[in-house]
Amino acid sequence: MTGKILDDRYELMEKIGSGGMADVYKARDILLDRIVAVKILHSSFAEDNDFIIRFRHEAQSAGKLSHPNIVGIYDVGCDSDVHYIVMEYVEGETLKQYIQNHPNIPIDTAVRIAIEIGYALEEAHANGIIHCDIKPHNVLLTRNGKVKVTDFGIARAINSSTVIDKESILGSVHYLSPEQAAGDKITAKTDIYSLGIVLYEMLTHHLPFEGETAVSIALQHMQGDIPRPTKYNPAISPMLEECLLTALQKDPDKRYDTVSDFISELKIAQGFTTTIYKPASHDFTAMTRPIPQKAVRGHKVQKESKLTRLITNLPQKYIWIGMAVLFVLCFAWAFFSFGNFWSSENISVPNVVGKPVEVAETTLKKLDLKVSVDEIASDDVPAGQVISQTPAAGTNVKARRIIHLTVSKGGSAMLIPDLKGLTLEQAKERLDKMGLTLGAVENGNDPDKPSDVIISQSPESGAKATKGTRVNIVINMKQKVHVPNVVGMSLSDARNTLLSMKLSVGTITASDGVSADDSSAVILSQDPAGGESTSSSVVNLTIGKKKAPAQTKTGTVNISIPKGGNARQVEIYVTDDNGKHTAYSGKAAPGSTVSKDVSGTGSVHVQVVIDGSVVQDREL
Repeated sequence: MTGKILDDRYELMEKIGSGGMADVYKARDILLDRIVAVKILHSSFAEDNDFIIRFRHEAQSAGKLSHPNIVGIYDVGCDSDVHYIVMEYVEGETLKQYIQNHPNIPIDTAVRIAIEIGYALEEAHANGIIHCDIKPHNVLLTRNGKVKVTDFGIARAINSSTVIDKESILGSVHYLSPEQAAGDKITAKTDIYSLGIVLYEMLTHHLPFEGETAVSIALQHMQGDIPRPTKYNPAISPMLEECLLTALQKDPDKRYDTVSDFISELKIAQGFTTTIYKPASHDFTAMTRPIPQKAVRGHKVQKESKLTRLITNLPQKYIWIGMAVLFVLCFAWAFFSFGNFWSSENISVPNVVGKPVEVAETTLKKLDLKVSVDEIASDDVPAGQVISQTPAAGTNVKARRIIHLTVSKGGSAMLIPDLKGLTLEQAKERLDKMGLTLGAVENGNDPDKPSDVIISQSPESGAKATKGTRVNIVINMKQKVHVPNVVGMSLSDARNTLLSMKLSVGTITASDGVSADDSSAVILSQDPAGGESTSSSVVNLTIGKKKAPAQTKTGTVNISIPKGGNARQVEIYVTDDNGKHTAYSGKAAPGSTVSKDVSGTGSVHVQVVIDGSVVQDREL
């Protein structure tokens, strides 16, 4: 297409980008002699007449937007079945490229960019336009640092079309709102969620949800819990983290009412002033000379004297009311900063000094305490390890009290960090940040420690090291025991059966008016169920009167595997009165059908899982 002239006006100079829906060219507007960007739709879209009608309508609506943070749309046209949009040409890079090239974006910079994207959305929402596809790929950064949002209105036409390319889906699904994934009504709060994901990625250099398919990622948006951003970037303040998590609520009603509210909270959380971080405005050239400094000072003195006179002339009752309001605000601040004063529960603060900060945060949050982290340099304490805490260990505090932790960020002398209690992923991240290397990984077994955490390391924590030093670790891998099925047995027989597997009886729940001493009592149910594997050594039992033999139920499960792609792993589980067992497990070719006869006793429940995702869950 390079060199082609569209409608005798737009000369295509060079291709500068390509996406799932269009190619973008740098072009010259011959009529106005200016450089523009021309987006040419792929032929698959051009053949869909309904889409073209929607596309032109949405593009014309978006063309009415005029804002410094929005890429302007100049024209929409068609030349010999080539459908195109003419837009403002922006020199720079996409926000996605910026994130990839800057693994540690300063928090202030990330919030500033998010606020400017928010200004663009604010303008669009005020004009009844919802973007529907906010992602870093659709945000441009100019060479002087200005933020420009593109593709307004176009995404709505794309989302309503059936001609969607796989690459386009995978590029957008990471930023998809739960209501978009579920096919529910789209509102301005959809853009707030997507903007929250973009800010999350800038702050943490991670996306909250990952997966091999678009469907699996979309399901996580609807059902999964978003990891707290401080997991990846402890420097994020608690106020900024809560602000971000509010924007990322799955229920739109729990998000901010407007993007303007989101912007205001971001400014407050990061301490931005409206005089510095105000909305971008058009440049005006009417001023021909600077205002003299004396005039500025005189104007300031005049304003101050007016303010002084206003306060002096206020009735005394207004001054008392103002002082009362100030007192209430100070009390509220103290209440939310130092815990729940109305709680009758006193919590004894545990000692977390010397522990890795991740372990310390988990320990404190389990006790319903908040955590604030400050980092300081230290040559004596390994990076990531808690140096001190306030309040001190053993202090009794109320629930929700903030515990301030001082954490080492290392010093000139490199010390081996304490990895005990961390997961393998957390240990890798800690070592990578310090320039150390993960060495041998061995399996250990400590019944007193949680599973899948590090229980020992070599060299030990605190040892001096150089960059590249290998740190060997031992992961606690508790041996799992196959739980026998004891349903239907007497309590004494069940005890003996479990004891033979080195398991013990935990809680015994009696029903049907029987007791644990009743010789006629039998086991009605167990937890974990028979056939399951567990790392726990305790099985809880429910006893009752022996019931008549349950009726056997049979049925057939038919599963059709989608055409295309790779073979799928299929599992069929059946849970009945005798416990849970696997009825089928194997690979199924694309386009094939898996048919399996299943049966069970009493209440029979069938569950079908494909590639780890539940696709069928019903009673037989």
